[in-house]
Amino acid sequence: MKSTDIKEVENKQGSYLEAIFKLQEVLRIKYKEIAQRKGFYIPGGSIDLHNALHQGYLKQLVFCCISELIEATECLRNKAWKQTEVLTDIDHFYEELVDALHFYVELCLEVGLTPQKLYELYSKKEKVNEFRIRSNY
Repeated sequence: MKSTDIKEVENKQGSYLEAIFKLQEVLRIKYKEIAQRKGFYIPGGSIDLHNALHQGYLKQLVFCCISELIEATECLRNKAWKQTEVLTDIDHFYEELVDALHFYVELCLEVGLTPQKLYELYSKKEKVNEFRIRSNY
């Protein structure tokens, strides 16, 4: 089954970002059970950002996110030096971006970043970036 096989989805959970986090929380439990059965290290309880094993687990989530982004770039097949253009499989490109988002949201959940905290941090960084633009940083 592919995501393009699904015709409609409805958000009954409030904001879209909060809905994404809630959906990932459900998947998180199922994926952890599968990974543990296969012998992968999954920290129990909350993540300790100072713990080397926990850091290794977080690095693996980041690597998975990066891998999915690389898969997305592989959908972008046009080259500046080629005279012919290749049509992009847009659905596949989007699906890989969503795969990366799954891992990113999982990472946020693992370290305790809520949708609200993520928004707060994003907004603060946006103000820093605006200042840098205005000041020709």
